[in-house]
Amino acid sequence: MQKAGKGPWVDPLFQQKVLHTAYFLWEEDGKPNGQEQQYWFGALERRLRVREADVMLQRPPLALPGGQF
Repeated sequence: MQKAGKGPWVDPLFQQKVLHTAYFLWEEDGKPNGQEQQYWFGALERRLRVREADVMLQRPPLALPGGQF
């Protein structure tokens, strides 16, 4: 049995990366008050794109018809 909050869809490393990215973006913009969600969702979007790109880069290249590259 899994502990609460530790489901298979939870990735603490990914969450930490989102947190660091959000903090970096917030600092870069001069640490404005009251925009936490904006920075969190912006960071989440960026980290999801990075994760998707990493998955795509691990796939074997597509072969052209006739075995040419």
